[in-house]
Amino acid sequence: MRYWWANQKHAYDEEIAGGCLWSRQRRADGSRNPFYENVRLALPGDVIFAYHDAQIRAIGIVLSKAREAMSPFPSHDGEPPSNVEGWLLDVSWLELKRPLAPGGYMSVLVPLLPDVHAPLTPDGRGLQGGRLLEVPDRMARALLQLAGGTDPARIVNPEWGTQQLRFNFSEQVDAIAKGDVVPQQADEPSKDAL
Repeated sequence: MRYWWANQKHAYDEEIAGGCLWSRQRRADGSRNPFYENVRLALPGDVIFAYHDAQIRAIGIVLSKAREAMSPFPSHDGEPPSNVEGWLLDVSWLELKRPLAPGGYMSVLVPLLPDVHAPLTPDGRGLQGGRLLEVPDRMARALLQLAGGTDPARIVNPEWGTQQLRFNFSEQVDAIAKGDVVPQQADEPSKDAL
């Protein structure tokens, strides 16, 4: 499974409602864009973070490989869909009740940003012109934890101290030997159930 970051400046509402992600195949001047090409690399089961208005507003699961398709949506200026060739992914989106503004958590995220093609700048601004960018696993896990309400300090300094579980079998054995506790048979209903 891979993780992706989709910048949805103008397409958020249509793509979430339409259960998809669409990207043109080439720039307006005809040149290739690696962020458009990434749409072809997404596979079923991959996770996409939907970034719109400086917030991650939805998380999606890719349902299909990309296929060639013209834009299914009107342009952002209200004009009918253009005849621009593109790539279309089917995506099952889950909108977050509490959108995540990752710019507020850069102390956690900066060390996790990839060296090239990072979806955010170190000061927390989204990358302009990046339609679909790959997100490293560690950064994706941090984003998922933050979106789920995890305290950012716990992501940076997790409480992984050793824990000792205490089972006092000797007391149970002594109680059974004294007849104070009768082991329950698998097919015998407990007294509490009666």
